[in-house]
Parts: sequence; C-alpha cells; structure tokens
Amino acid sequence: MIREPHRNTNHHRSRVAFLALAALLAIFIAAPQLRADEPYARNRDYDLQHSKIALRFDLDQKKVLGEVTHSLSILRGGSTKIAFDSVGLNIQSVTLNKAPAKFETSADKLIIPLPASAKTGDKFDVAIRYEGKPAKGLYFILPDKDYPDRPKQIWTQGESEDTRYYLPTYDYPNDRLTTETILTVPASWITVSNGKLIGVSDAGKGLKTWYWKESVPSSTYLITVVAGEFDEVKDTWRGIPVTYYAPKGRGDRLPINYGRTPAMMELFSKKFGVDYAWEKYAQVMVDEFVAGGMENSSATTNNSNSLVHPKIAPEYFTGQDDLISHELGHQWFGDLVTCKDWGEIWLNEGFATFLEAVWTEAHFGKDQADYERWNNAREWFESSNLWKKPIVRHDFDDSSEFDGNAYNKAGWVLFMLRHQIGEDAFYRGIKHYLEVNGGKNVVTSDLTKAIEEATHTNVDQFFSQWLYGAGAPKFELSYSYDSEKHQVMLAVKQTQKIEGRVGLFRVPAEVEITTASGPKLYDITVSKDHQTFPLPAESAPLMVLFDKGGHVLKSAEFHKEKKEWLYQLKNAGDLADRADAVVALGKMKNDEEVIGALGETLRNDKTWGVRATAADALGQMGGASASKLLLAALDSNDKPWVRNRVVSALGNFKDDPAVAAKLNSIAKQDDSYRARAAALQALGRLKGPNAFATLEAAVAADSPDGFLRNAALRSLGSLGDDKAVPLLLQWSAAGKPLDSRTAAINSLGRLQKDNKEITKQIAAYLTEPHFPVRMASIYALGGRGDATAIPALEALLKSDDLSIEMAPMIKAQIARLKKPTDGKLGANPGAGDSGEESSEGGDEKLATEQRLEKLEHLLQEMNERLKSMEKRFPPPKQ
Repeated sequence: MIREPHRNTNHHRSRVAFLALAALLAIFIAAPQLRADEPYARNRDYDLQHSKIALRFDLDQKKVLGEVTHSLSILRGGSTKIAFDSVGLNIQSVTLNKAPAKFETSADKLIIPLPASAKTGDKFDVAIRYEGKPAKGLYFILPDKDYPDRPKQIWTQGESEDTRYYLPTYDYPNDRLTTETILTVPASWITVSNGKLIGVSDAGKGLKTWYWKESVPSSTYLITVVAGEFDEVKDTWRGIPVTYYAPKGRGDRLPINYGRTPAMMELFSKKFGVDYAWEKYAQVMVDEFVAGGMENSSATTNNSNSLVHPKIAPEYFTGQDDLISHELGHQWFGDLVTCKDWGEIWLNEGFATFLEAVWTEAHFGKDQADYERWNNAREWFESSNLWKKPIVRHDFDDSSEFDGNAYNKAGWVLFMLRHQIGEDAFYRGIKHYLEVNGGKNVVTSDLTKAIEEATHTNVDQFFSQWLYGAGAPKFELSYSYDSEKHQVMLAVKQTQKIEGRVGLFRVPAEVEITTASGPKLYDITVSKDHQTFPLPAESAPLMVLFDKGGHVLKSAEFHKEKKEWLYQLKNAGDLADRADAVVALGKMKNDEEVIGALGETLRNDKTWGVRATAADALGQMGGASASKLLLAALDSNDKPWVRNRVVSALGNFKDDPAVAAKLNSIAKQDDSYRARAAALQALGRLKGPNAFATLEAAVAADSPDGFLRNAALRSLGSLGDDKAVPLLLQWSAAGKPLDSRTAAINSLGRLQKDNKEITKQIAAYLTEPHFPVRMASIYALGGRGDATAIPALEALLKSDDLSIEMAPMIKAQIARLKKPTDGKLGANPGAGDSGEESSEGGDEKLATEQRLEKLEHLLQEMNERLKSMEKRFPPPKQ
C-alpha cells in the first residue's frame, strides 16, 4: 500500500500520497498512530479455502446487502465452533452445509456453534446472509447537494483489518483463499473485482450482474470491490488483459499517467524470473480514496489524484511511475507471497519500495534512481521517531508497523543487499524465494533461507543489524597523508549512540582516492567504533570519497577543506558524492567562491537532481550573488522539474526588487504551471506589498484542475494577511472543488488565530463525509493553538467511521492543542513551502515553522502528482 500522500522522493512523491499525508508525515510528525489489531499471526482453527461473495447495494441508505458462502476445512480437531470476524453487520441467517444453523454475534465476531465436535480435515460450507452500513472497509462516494455531478462510486479498502466491516470472514493475512465475486449494480455501471471477468448478465429492473472469479489464492485483506460510473481504457501484456479505469469524464488522463504499466510488468517478470501470476491486471482510480494506492490481487485501487491533468503531467519527470510500480510490485511481494503477520510487513512494503527504484533505474536511468535514493536517506535520518525501532518488530502498541522503516529504510536495505552480494546473486535469491513461497505466507527467515540456498551466501549478520537491529551508522571521517609512506590514513569513527537495538555496524565500503595520476578504488570493512585504514596513494590526494556513490544507508560528517569539496563537486563521478558536496558547501555562508561554484553546478551539472539541490543551497545561503545566479538560471533551465525548484529558492530573498519582479512575472505567465505555482508560493513567503493582489487574481483565474488557484490559496496562509480571511472562507465552503477547499482550510487555520468564529467554522467541517476536507480541518485546528477545538476533535475521535489514517492524526492534534507551547511538531501541513520569520519569535518557534513550511512544500508536490503519497503512505502509521 502507499501512504497518502505517497512517500518517496520521486513523489515529491512514493512516495503513497498523499505519505498520508503518509510518508513524509512520518518524517515531520512524531505522533501516536493507529495500529493493526493483532501484531502476531493468529492460531487457526480452520483453513478458509474459497469464498463466494454476492453483493447488492442500497445507494439511498448506503447499505450493503450480502450473501457469502465460505468453504473451509477444519485444522484443529475438537473444534466446536466456527468464528468469523464481523463488525457492525446485521446477520440475517446462517446455514451449515445447507442446513439452517444457530449463530451468535459479538461486537467483532460471528460465532457458529457446530452440531458436534469436528475432526481435522472436516469440511464445511457456511452460507451467511447479512446486511449493513459499513463504517469503514466499504465506501459510498455519491452525488449530493454540494457535488451533484460527481460520478457514483463504491469501493473497498481492506488493509489492515477492515474487510470485516462489509464481509463476515477470516480477516487476517495468515490464510489464503480463492474467490468468486458477484456484483449486482445499475446497468450503466462498471465493476472491478479480483480475477477474471466470467460474464455480465441482465438482472432486470435496470440492473446487471457481474461475475468475477479469482483462481489464485490470496489473503482476505486483498479482496476488492469497485463499482460505479467509470471510463475504461484497455491494454494487454503477453495476452493478459491490462485495464485502467477513471471516474467518468476523466478517461483521457489514463494513457499519459498509466500507459507504461505493461513495460513495468515485463521488466519485473524478467528481473524476478517469475512471471506476473494473476489472470489480469486492473488499476482503478477512485475519488476520496483513504490511501495513495492499494495492491488488491490482480486489481489495484489508486487515488484519483494520480490522474494528473494532461497539460500538467509532462511537468513531472517520473510521472506517476513511483505509485504504479510500487503497487504493481506488490502483485509479487504482498499478494503472491504475503507476510504472515503485520510485524513482517516490510516483506510487502520494503520490496514494493525497492521496486520503485528498480523501475526508475531501468526506465529513467541510474542518475534518477541514485537521486531518489540519496533523498530518501536524508528523509529517513530526519525521522527521529524511527531511529530506535527495528524493521521487524511486533511491539507496536502505541505506534504502527506501517512506518518509514517498513517502506523507506527497508527499500534501502534491499538495495544494499543487492549491492553487497551482486545483482546476479540477488535476483537468483529472489527468484528462489518467489518460487518456493509463491502462494504462501512468509516471515523474514524464509527470505534468508531462500537467498542462502540460491547463492550460498550467509546473510545472517546483514539481516541481524539491518532488520532486527535499529538505527544506522553515523560516521565521523577524516584523513591525513603520509608523504614518506605514500599513504592516506583514513580515520573512521561510528558516532551513533549505542542503546537498545542500535549497535555498532559492520559495513563494507568503497573508498576512492584520486591523485594527480587518477582515481583508485579500495574496499574496506568498518566494524568498530574507531578504526584507521592505511590506503596507498602515490601523492597527496585531490579527493577522498568514503562509500563512493552512496551505497550504504548512513550519515557522514567528513572533515574536508573547502578546496576538497569544490573539487568533489566538479569531479566526482557519482550523483550522491556531488550532491553531498553541494550540501557541505551550502553551509559555508558569505563565500563568493562557493556561491560561484554552486552557480556553475546549477547551470552545468549533468543531472537535474544535483542542479536542483544546488538551487536549494543557493536559496538557503542568501545574498545578492546567490539571487543573481538563481535569476540567471531561469533563462536556461527550461525543464519544469528544475525550474520550479529555482523559483522556490528565490522565495528566500526578501527585500530584493529584482526577485519580486521576476516572481510576479512568472506567476502571471510562464510555460511551466509548476513554476507558476512555485512563484505564487514564494510571493506569499516574501510578503511583498502587492502579494495579496497577485494571489487574489490567481485564485480567480482558470488553470487545469485549479492548479494555480490551489497554489495561491496555500500561499495566502504563508502571506499571513488577514484580508484573505473572507476569500479563504469562500473557497473552504462546501461545493467548491475538494482540492481547493483543503488548500483554503489549511491557510485559514493560520490566520486570526484568536478568532473563535474561524475555529468554529473549521470545526464544522469535521462532520463532513469528505476524507480530504476532514483531514485538512484536523490539521488546521491543531495548528491554530485554540483549545476550544478540542471537544470537536474528541467528538470526531469517538465516531465509528474514521478512515485508516484519521484516528491517529486526531489524537496528535489534540495532544498538540493540550501542549501548545512545547515546540513539538504536531503537524500543520497548511504551511507554505519554505522557512519564514515568525512574528511570535524564538529560535525554536522559527525552526518549527520552517519545518512545517518544508512539509507543506513536499505535500504540495505530492498532491500535485498523486498525488499522496503505499505510503498508505499506506496510512501513516508510526
């Protein structure tokens, strides 16, 4: 699953979304998160082998009318009852092997007593007729008085344990079954479910019945039902149907955003040596989805925000490919092979995250994959709440297994494993893992065993420190040159605090030493807290690189002189080493030589990622020289993925008339919508005298999907001008586009914080059924610091229809309001997109505000793309 927004750098991504604010929320927000109910796999009394599911829907009452027949085999002799998970469903009748049966229900179970004690292997067909108004798991997205033209949609979301809200079943991953799904819906609708479409028949009274059959077993959280008014685009891969669905009227967006799916299927099938296993592959984009994407077997559901307008989609270098490749990768890792319990969720999410990079490297090139991985490492190290937690863990009572470790760090671990044992050996091990465990539930030891059997490589120590241990190495590095011995003495110190599951790391690293005669590469292994490595060098080195190319998840403080960083910036062959040089040089303020070098990098580096990073650095350095270089770069950087970063960097230069004039010009007219949006955001941060008029005009103007209007609405919060309140109230009101409403609510929360009427108005939005509006309101209230919002948030927390992401976020904002001066990030994604001065003063306050601004910038870009972000994320669960 992808967290919402989608979490990874190319999301900005994957990163799921909407990471939910998912992945990146995990980075910026330390908050208790909703957990899966059962960290360890259950004891099983029976094996659920097949379910025949027949559903109808009462749209007026938002009710599901269901009949399901479960075929199962008893595993534990002496069993006297059969229990299914069931929440909020009215069970009308039960038959056991076609004979009427007694039953009882509890808050979360349907229990059917057996007529006699069962023996191991006894088989039962249990037919259940029921109805209910699902509080979660199944969602009705229907027209209403505020949105009368919205396409009708019904969709499900089972992960983690929400299938039980619309279907009485065994609702945990450690069982697998085949399914038949029979859906009776209005004749004009389209449906999608697991497996192959067997047929569509007339059901009378303006209805049709769709019959789907899945013959490859999978877990119940992967059951999917989607029905409604959709456009369809058909494709194929090796004769297998590949289909895409968009809410009615948006079908033209499918090819440009999703058209590379068959190429991904081909790449993954060849890489793994195991072909795509399912009868079809469908991707259905639905409105108001509660995650970024969900990998239901053979039929992924994604957020419709991934349907980027055709005029804007080309402005994203990797498009929606991170989301698409992540969810497709799950069809092998998560669906074909499924984690046994939620503590092993990295076996699903870590592989799917890794496969984003595999696709990126194959299609967009190594430099793009390297840039995303470099960014991901920096993001992970910012997530202090992840540091002490191992990837494999079951102690998530007050947090969640769906966190940045299961996604970001786990994806990094698989990259490191591939690098250390070699690509051929790595994929031999993965092929063996899939072949041996296909159709089964797995734990980490199954992967370890498969790799060792296929490669004869012992990976116990590697997995022990990276999966069962916590943290990552933090290095302090320095070197000296002995001219008599012709040696570089490289001093390596591990500085991470050794506590809990965080220990010393044993890591192989490549050291490149460049002298006047050229570069030479040496392999070393770091295993102690402090080591010195003597390495030959014919003359004094021009450049020393530790972990050349950045193949180890680490942080490193390398003590070098300015001239060495300048040489590295210009001459290092790998993106990660040049990007590290940009970051190091960016800390050297008021140095004209450094500013000039970064300007040269901005103009001429061969990779857009390093150029964009140089723009960021110049923006943070400030000064007349840096602003001139950024302004000049706008004349040459026509790629929107670089151009918008240059424009955003200019938002740090206050009281510079040339900058303000250029930003105003770009905001009003530029070939890049992303650059125009970045200019509007920057103008809000600069707080110039004409900014309000410019932003007000942008709100009134037309652009694809209101792209510029939404940027202007977000920027009004950064501007901090109370004149914007009436405009924000207008655009936050029901009936306005949901993306515009969320932008307006976020900004409204930042203005007139002592105005109780504004707090009251935002609190009123909490009762709306629209997921994005609720989420925006929750964060806006948390950011206002007005404790009068606590009762409304607490009332919402008690409701039974909270989405997978909402409950933990509500708790975080309540805690934030109860401790408004503690300086912690409870999270208000309604900030602008970079740091700004706070009138309330204080370094701690400013630092917090700057991080919130950065979060909004990342969320903005993710929302533009998803958006979003498996994450879930999947949901943000940390």
